[in-house]
Amino acid sequence: MMIKQYLLKSLDRCKAIFTNALVGGCTAQRLTLSFCMGIYVAFSPFPGAHTIMMIILKYLFNLHFPTLFIATSINNPWTMVPFYSFDYAFGYWFLRSVIGWNPTWNISLAAFFGSGKICVWSFLIGGNILGIMIALASYPLVNRLFAQFASALARKQYP
Repeated sequence: MMIKQYLLKSLDRCKAIFTNALVGGCTAQRLTLSFCMGIYVAFSPFPGAHTIMMIILKYLFNLHFPTLFIATSINNPWTMVPFYSFDYAFGYWFLRSVIGWNPTWNISLAAFFGSGKICVWSFLIGGNILGIMIALASYPLVNRLFAQFASALARKQYP
């Protein structure tokens, strides 16, 4: 029951952030771009650099920082292992099956985790390609949602 209340409270906070942004003059397209860039940052294969990436992207593209932060936050300590595992698996498949390249630069993880070797290139390339693909694929849906939200907000404020 507490989890449900927490989720509902979190959704209300997000709705308030988006409402304030739209009332403050932010466009649905700017919110969409901010959200999709956040999705890319969430999938990017640079652990520990997400905050720096958000700040740089915010200033490079004049993004709405709270929306960028919300989207980036889908990759958090609880979801980090699945995100990075998916990045690696996709990169491994892409490099070997699509490109036909078997990179030789591997890092042994035996000293850290008692496991075998991973291909750093699989992780880096897979994370970047997935981040770009998912951000581009989500753009039309997110744009439509923000446009509908802005339209509903405008109808509510200006009867």
